[in-house]
Amino acid sequence: MKTSKIVLLSVVGLVVLLLLILGLGYFGVFATKTVGKAQQNANREVFEQTQSYVEGKRQELTKDYHEWLNAKPDDKIAIEGIIRESFANFDEDKYLTGNLYNFLKKIKNQ
Repeated sequence: MKTSKIVLLSVVGLVVLLLLILGLGYFGVFATKTVGKAQQNANREVFEQTQSYVEGKRQELTKDYHEWLNAKPDDKIAIEGIIRESFANFDEDKYLTGNLYNFLKKIKNQ
């Protein structure tokens, strides 16, 4: 009788342990989908406000602007498309002034 109780308790213990492992695994997946996603979004938002990111975007726009100034009319259309795509989520109101600001606003509003 004692042996059967020990075996039964061992089996029940294994089942409980297995259910606990599966439950924690599903909790990890849930946490990754919610908290992990929010953390990644926060990291991305902070990155996009760093000086190196903003300065890189300014330099990219300056290069594109000079290419656009020297381009043929058909090439200007292609450059404008690239600029629209590259700067779609860039907040020019916060980070740009002068010619670059006006140029980017004009391109985005077309």
